[in-house]
Amino acid sequence: MSEQQPGMPPPGEAERKQVTFAVRIDPAFREQIEGLRNITGQSVNDVGEQALRLWVDTTLADEEVRNKAMAGIEEEERRLQERRAAIVNVLGTTASTPGEEASEGGDTSRGGRQPRNRK
Repeated sequence: MSEQQPGMPPPGEAERKQVTFAVRIDPAFREQIEGLRNITGQSVNDVGEQALRLWVDTTLADEEVRNKAMAGIEEEERRLQERRAAIVNVLGTTASTPGEEASEGGDTSRGGRQPRNRK
């Protein structure tokens, strides 16, 4: 097996194109970063990514942030249920949620119209 190059996604993970994320900082702070990165041999990109990953990890570990995230998910689920109910009211039918069986004797195809019985 070949060695994985730094910055490459782990095998089996979909490759993603990297994007630019620009941050405005004070020039004196930039000089401090440049001095330290020259000592460590890291690129500005490496330093920035490392700092942002640390911030994300720290923020995700905060219970209050996690609670807010869960509240947001629950609110989104509530809104989706309201939209589903509104659509069901407009259509005048019952709509099954993903994974539920179609109603008894109902057509399971995605087509909207039922064929006419011809005599």
